[in-house]
Amino acid sequence: MTNRQLDFENIHRVENLTYEPLEKKYIKVQVVITILVYICMMLLALLLLLKEGLPYRTLIVAGLEGLLLCAAIVNLLLLPKAYACKGFAFREHDITYRSGLFFPTVVTIPLCKVQQVSIQQHPVSKLLGLYSVSIVNGAQFEAETVIPGLTKERANVMKTIIMEYIQHGKI
Repeated sequence: MTNRQLDFENIHRVENLTYEPLEKKYIKVQVVITILVYICMMLLALLLLLKEGLPYRTLIVAGLEGLLLCAAIVNLLLLPKAYACKGFAFREHDITYRSGLFFPTVVTIPLCKVQQVSIQQHPVSKLLGLYSVSIVNGAQFEAETVIPGLTKERANVMKTIIMEYIQHGKI
């Protein structure tokens, strides 16, 4: 084992990685989920109409509905930009996942710290044939990282590579 001094100019930095994008169909999943969430919130706001004795309840409900509608439109317009910020990169000894439009997050998981890897699918992504890979590592902070928007083949390959590294210590 060596303990050489590193030159910071020549280190492979996470910022310089080439990230693989998620599947294009993942935008549709995000749009459907966003629409469903805003519809539920708008229906909940309508329940205020049933509240007796609330002054200006129709005005309050109309204001809430308008506010929620504006928020939904802004959210839907930002989804493609948020999608462009998501991606993952495999390296010899780790996997990196980035996400976040306004508050970017980059999570790098050393493959030697992975405790569990599983493939998941929720109802909306199931309609479009997309899967997520859930990676549980030994860290206390960010113990689980989920990489969404993958085809079944890509998710299976990712899981196989990680499991092979866990079992044999190399890819």
